[in-house]
Amino acid sequence: MDDAFRLEGRLAVVTGGSRGIGFAIARAFVEAGARVVITARNADQLREAEAALGPNAIGKVCDNADPAQIARAAEEAWRLQPVTVLVNNAGVSSFYKRAEFVSVEDWDPAFDINVRGTFFWSAEIARRLFEAKLGGSIINISSVAATQPLARLSVYGATKAAMDSLSRGLALEWADRGVRVNSIAPGWVDTDFTSDLFASRWGETLRADVPLGRVADAADITGAALYLASDASSYVTGTVLTIDGGRSLR
Repeated sequence: MDDAFRLEGRLAVVTGGSRGIGFAIARAFVEAGARVVITARNADQLREAEAALGPNAIGKVCDNADPAQIARAAEEAWRLQPVTVLVNNAGVSSFYKRAEFVSVEDWDPAFDINVRGTFFWSAEIARRLFEAKLGGSIINISSVAATQPLARLSVYGATKAAMDSLSRGLALEWADRGVRVNSIAPGWVDTDFTSDLFASRWGETLRADVPLGRVADAADITGAALYLASDASSYVTGTVLTIDGGRSLR
């Protein structure tokens, strides 16, 4: 691996890192030489992921909807060493229904976890980086749903559009202090999050709609995350990197 892509000596936090895209990114970071703190709400899944990633992974139980838990987890991670890479991956879309049937109980968790959690994780880490006079990289895992409306997922798409706007705003505000902020916008990715959808009668239709002829797996996202975390992207901030197999060309 080119040295510019190596992460030796760095500590990264990956929220929602116990499975799916977050776990794949955490594994790529460990393989690139980093120590990684992974967070999740489910303690059992967190322990399994921690064991699978090896001694350079540390699990922290954290509910991304709770700013107090975020502040505590950020402080505990920072005590290990300064956190110079943050991946805001934790997210939910716990409903799949027409917009007129969306309830407050559907709406609030989506925005609390996907948007508010992303903001407060970013602020907690950035503030510490500023105090330590260190630069860093914040990577927000967005979605093509931010710009390509998906039926019955309008609220999910709105949270991801908010994440992309937040990425650009923070990138502008924090650039002069050396903290870069970017988004990755995956298309269809086959994970636990979407497995039921791809197993349904719609699965083949969705695959056929991708010019490259397949949906992504979580490992297809890790190269972009590694690039944005590393010195290879030292002049990149405020971008949204789309990884969708060409689907947006439709």
